[in-house]
Amino acid sequence: MTPTSKAPTEKAKGAATAKDALKEEQGAAASHGEGDERGAAAETLARPPGGERSQGLAKRAEEERGEAGSGAERVRESFRRGAPRITESPARGGPGQTARVAVLGASGYTGQEFARLAFSHPGLEIVALSSREHAGRPASEVLPGLDPRPATNGNGHGSARAAVVDIDAIEALLAAEEIDTLVCCLPHGAWKALAVERPALAAKPARVLDLSSDFRDESQGYLYGLPEAFRADLAGAPRIANPGCYATAGTLALMPAAEAGWIAGPAMIGALSGVSGAGRAAQLRTSFVELDGGAALYKVGTEHAHVAEMERTLARLAGASLPLGFAPQLAPMARGILLTATAPLAGRVTPELARRAYLERYGDEPFVRVLDSGQWPETRTVRSSNRCDLAVTTLHDGRTLLVAAALDNLVKGAAGQALQNLNLMLGWPENWALPVHGSPW
Repeated sequence: MTPTSKAPTEKAKGAATAKDALKEEQGAAASHGEGDERGAAAETLARPPGGERSQGLAKRAEEERGEAGSGAERVRESFRRGAPRITESPARGGPGQTARVAVLGASGYTGQEFARLAFSHPGLEIVALSSREHAGRPASEVLPGLDPRPATNGNGHGSARAAVVDIDAIEALLAAEEIDTLVCCLPHGAWKALAVERPALAAKPARVLDLSSDFRDESQGYLYGLPEAFRADLAGAPRIANPGCYATAGTLALMPAAEAGWIAGPAMIGALSGVSGAGRAAQLRTSFVELDGGAALYKVGTEHAHVAEMERTLARLAGASLPLGFAPQLAPMARGILLTATAPLAGRVTPELARRAYLERYGDEPFVRVLDSGQWPETRTVRSSNRCDLAVTTLHDGRTLLVAAALDNLVKGAAGQALQNLNLMLGWPENWALPVHGSPW
């Protein structure tokens, strides 16, 4: 089943309300007698509000506050229903349940990052870390950032002193019901093949969270795990496919505009990525000599797998196809993504209105921050955090959308978002044990 044929989620219903609200708010003043430059297809898009730029933001905000059932308030209400469940300081021991977790592919960058976060999560017990290449070695040796002293494990569950095990040991632990949650941090294609080869691995755990691209098309009962878009569907789900790093940044950058029906044609995305996004296996193109001192484009156009992933998600949210072009680049840094997205708009949208719409959409999100006007995201300010920073404006008399996004590809782009999804799967506060502050130095 394609995403566009799915029943609407809470957010999708909210987006439809938002489209109606924004269309109603614009009214007759936005038409100015102009013909539709994009033909019948553009008629399906909600016309964005704004068209007169002379009214200042303060005046417009005052008018909106005085309008009964105004568009802005209806947008606010439509998304409030899907607000995340968060907590400032969950009690130690949490909601009374401990998930017993095994991590496959623990020696890779995302596996190590997930283990680092999970060892400090009071609700998780890391029962086993698995690696085909490093089985039998101490966990603290394979994952050098972990402190093996038991007293330093923040959750009181599991130990970084445990040995890394092979897949046979994981199957034995599952059979003995020592594990109820499987987190797969394997290379793309590996988990799908392993699930066919060893069906008990895929069937027996109460929860499976896959960080690869294998099931992002929502096959085999998996749900696509972007909490900011599909939170209501993910709560209590037994199988979740974690989004890709580029796809997370790109979708968050375009989602409010897509949901509101503003985008009138193909969007273009460019992104710089740290080298850890290419995985830990040695490759010539990611070696120091090849990459230091420069940046390199790769898989430009529609070739990258994250293009199809973003198009599926945005089509599901917008209710119409949204073609993308993508220009990813490797940059000489270990981690981080800095992304820009541009798109033509169906009608004029002022920079103030665009930013206000993004603030309304993400106002309750614990891990998405819309920056002040004139500020732009930086990879260093989100490093090691589960936060995505966004900046939004419009250009060309309000006819072009420009959005910039920054996130840590190993945290919000991978392991941190996986833990965010695991919290949802278990019915826990979504932000539990996740870092929101970056480490810029």
